[in-house]
Amino acid sequence: MKRLVQLKWIVVLVWAMISILLAWKAPAMEPLVREKGQIKVPEGYASQRAAEIKSRHQQTENHGTSVIIVFHDRVKISGHEMGRIRGTLERLEKNKKQYAIMGLTTHFHEPALKSELVSKDGKTVMAIASVDPGGKSFKTVRAALQKAVKTPGVEVMMTGNRLINEDVTDSSQAGLKRTEAITIVFILAVLVLVYRSIVAPLIPLLTVGLSYLVSQFIVAILVDKLDFPVSNFTQIFLVAVLFGIGTDYCILLLSRFKEELADGKETVAAILATYRSAGKTVLFSGIAVLIGFASIGLASFKLYQSASAVAVGVAVLLLALFSIVPFFMAVLKKGLFWPVRGDISHHESKIWERAGLFALARPFLSLAIVAVIMVPLLISYNGKLSFNSLDELGDNYDSVKAFNIIAASFGAGKAMPAEVVLENDESVKSKDYLALIEKISADLDKVPHVAQVQSATRPDGSVMKEIYVKNQAKTLGEGLEKSHNGIQKIKSGLTGASGSLENAKSKFKEATDGIGELEAGSEKISAGMGNLSNSLSRIEEGIQSGSAGADELKSGVKNAQQQAKELQSGFNQLYGKYQLVQSGIRQFISQTDQLPADIPKQVSSLQAAYQAFLKDNPEAANDPQFQKVQQAMNELGLGTGNDNDTIVSLYRQIDAVTATLESVDAKLSAISAGLGRFADGFTPIINGLDQLENGLNQTAAGQNEVIRKIPALQKGLQGIADGQAQLKTGLTTFGTHMNQLSDGLDKSAAGLGKIESGLYDAGSYLNDLADETSMEQSGIYIPDALLSNADYQKALGHYISKDGKMVTFHLILNENPYSNRAMADISHINRALKDAVKGTKLENAHIGIGGVSSINRDLDKMSKADYTRTVTFMLIGVAAALLIFLRSIVMPLYLLASLLITYFASAGLTEIIFVHLLDYPGISWAVPFFGFVILIALGTDYSIFLMERFNEYQHLPAKEAILLAMKKMGTVILSAAIILSGTFAAMMPSGVLSLLQIATLTLTGLLFYALIMLPLFVPVLVKMLGKANW
Repeated sequence: MKRLVQLKWIVVLVWAMISILLAWKAPAMEPLVREKGQIKVPEGYASQRAAEIKSRHQQTENHGTSVIIVFHDRVKISGHEMGRIRGTLERLEKNKKQYAIMGLTTHFHEPALKSELVSKDGKTVMAIASVDPGGKSFKTVRAALQKAVKTPGVEVMMTGNRLINEDVTDSSQAGLKRTEAITIVFILAVLVLVYRSIVAPLIPLLTVGLSYLVSQFIVAILVDKLDFPVSNFTQIFLVAVLFGIGTDYCILLLSRFKEELADGKETVAAILATYRSAGKTVLFSGIAVLIGFASIGLASFKLYQSASAVAVGVAVLLLALFSIVPFFMAVLKKGLFWPVRGDISHHESKIWERAGLFALARPFLSLAIVAVIMVPLLISYNGKLSFNSLDELGDNYDSVKAFNIIAASFGAGKAMPAEVVLENDESVKSKDYLALIEKISADLDKVPHVAQVQSATRPDGSVMKEIYVKNQAKTLGEGLEKSHNGIQKIKSGLTGASGSLENAKSKFKEATDGIGELEAGSEKISAGMGNLSNSLSRIEEGIQSGSAGADELKSGVKNAQQQAKELQSGFNQLYGKYQLVQSGIRQFISQTDQLPADIPKQVSSLQAAYQAFLKDNPEAANDPQFQKVQQAMNELGLGTGNDNDTIVSLYRQIDAVTATLESVDAKLSAISAGLGRFADGFTPIINGLDQLENGLNQTAAGQNEVIRKIPALQKGLQGIADGQAQLKTGLTTFGTHMNQLSDGLDKSAAGLGKIESGLYDAGSYLNDLADETSMEQSGIYIPDALLSNADYQKALGHYISKDGKMVTFHLILNENPYSNRAMADISHINRALKDAVKGTKLENAHIGIGGVSSINRDLDKMSKADYTRTVTFMLIGVAAALLIFLRSIVMPLYLLASLLITYFASAGLTEIIFVHLLDYPGISWAVPFFGFVILIALGTDYSIFLMERFNEYQHLPAKEAILLAMKKMGTVILSAAIILSGTFAAMMPSGVLSLLQIATLTLTGLLFYALIMLPLFVPVLVKMLGKANW
């Protein structure tokens, strides 16, 4: 130390050069915190496994940070505003590269997602962008994207886990600046009050301020070059701890220096004496704090490790205290305490003196006071933690506002769903795997608090009923019921048709007999036509010779006309009998027309459904009821898929009969019309005879015309005769076919009766299967039509990777994803998932669970394990330091016991304030660890301050030694406690909840320790142990 005093200017110069060099080389701390200070879960945890699986298989457009863009209005978004939103998103789509967007999901491009992305009240619209900043900072990309999504008429905000964490970082950095300013002002004010000097307060500020800057430069270089752990807490802990203990150490050194100067020592001698006594205490205390924070480096959690940067700061601070403070002491001498003049002696603590006297005089009452204050707090503490990052910020940040809007519009779980990821060694793009995926989806959907499961078989979160055999059986059963009803109609029609044909048989016989009579009549007409011809010839001869009279001629013509009319009448009687037969046949056909036109098509569909059902459910072939159905269908050819079955053949026969009837009817109608025209041809002749008197020449002309027509009439009559013969032959053949048709109809009706019974049994079987079997029990069958659906294939891409080896399930919880209950749900999901894949082709698949809830669950597991391990290491390190420094086995035990009591009582009070009074769900999860580390490290400081002074009086009885040490160190410790409490209280305006809670825990702990444990608890134990303390 003497050598350092002599080289004081060189020492200061070295400090200046090192500081300038480090400031030049060190990168800015804030970008490093953003880049490397994000909380990450180590390998081996479910959320990290999910991230690793996704990185191996995820498509480029889906890879990156998820950013949820929220468009919101207080009233339902109008069509015009929706158009503006669409325009904004289309601009983003066109300029994806500019905004570092890898993929954009909107309901405009995927209408099937409308229910997922547009709220029911129409006030909120979401779009999800996958962002990869690449070489840019996320802050820069976010700012550009925020500007690009602004849309007139609606409020636009963005949220997501990364954005919320970024805002926590922003809030922490802003809080750091406020904390620095408040800390400096507070420390300066306290030091002025303590020393009643203008100069003395500047020494701690300059020393600690330089230490803080140099420490920050060193840590920044370590973070940049060696990936030294860093977090949002690193800088603010450096400020709080260094300014806190640094000021305390300076107070201790300056107070002792003041005592030595008051004793009349020269400056150098006073400096040497100060560092021999107080310097040793500072060194021991500093090393204890350094060990405490350095032990945090043994943690596996990077967030916890980030607090080890304080150890770097403590090391730098100790160097400054043993080099820069002696410089000011040597240069300023007594002027260091200016403007104080005269007596500059150190004042003893009256408060601690009285507390010590009370504790030593009434030890049990003193312990009772401690118990009354501490025990209720210890009992009330239950360690309830919260992982809600939203509480860290409050509602002033857009990321929190957007999340709250999503929670109100869609449910909190919709904003950040849990994500189950399975990695298989082969593609899952097959029917078997899709059926297995649906089974897993159904099992996950049963987990408590899971509101919806979105997967490859449930793209929109709803169950696809068409893939379940239960619903397929129901559909087939309904089809069979319709077929049964159709068969009933066919059977009824066939029965009626068969009866009609039986009735028509006698009419056909009469018609056939009538045609025979018609043939005979036709022959008579033909003979009469010959007689007519002869008569006409005679008439012609009579006309020509004039020997016959007009009356005889007229009588002959009328006789011929009468014969022609008789011929027409006979034919019409035959035609009428034929029409009676035709009417019966047409009535039957009209009955068949009332049957469904697509019966053959229904039969084909029935065959296909029957064959598909038998293929997918081979076990049904053993069912007795189903066997009846199978026998009936096989008898009619339905079970074999053969087109030449009875029903189709029947329809073809009916069509043939209809065509024959139409052809015969047309011919008969033509003959009837020809006979009518023939009979009418005699009328002009008769009229001509009536006018015979007008001139035989005219009669002769008419007679010649008639005679010329007779050969044509004879030819027509011959055609009629031939037609009658053909008609008789056709009707005879038709009668034969009618007998066959009648027999076929009887057989068809009987067969349809069997089919009807079989279909009824099959329908009953399928309806029972649909009604009495659950979805899962009935089985799953993926139709080919679904796999070929373009929209479904597009949706499938969201849940199955391009190579087919990764499948994803999105689980929307009905809990806030940041809540403790959501974290517990992840454990239930994990168990359900393992049970679902057990014994399946996915049993050996790699499983990961991502999402905020899973990350927080992993943080909880990891932090608890790390907390126990790191705290153990820290207590061992502190105990070893106390053992070495105090040269006692007993002292470290009750000092550590007093510190542990203080910590848990402070934690209990913090929990009462924030959980019970301010209604937070719990203490922020990082608070217990950091609160413990800081409080134990700083409390150890005060313990060493007191007990090191106590050791200086070993020549005195323990009771007198502890009382004297309390009087001498009380002011220093109380001042240090106030200053440290103030520095941590300066964290409260930071606006970050976890820092506020850490400050509360540390502040109350320091006050408990300085006002209760050290003055009331420790003296009692010292008195009880006596000389055993040493």
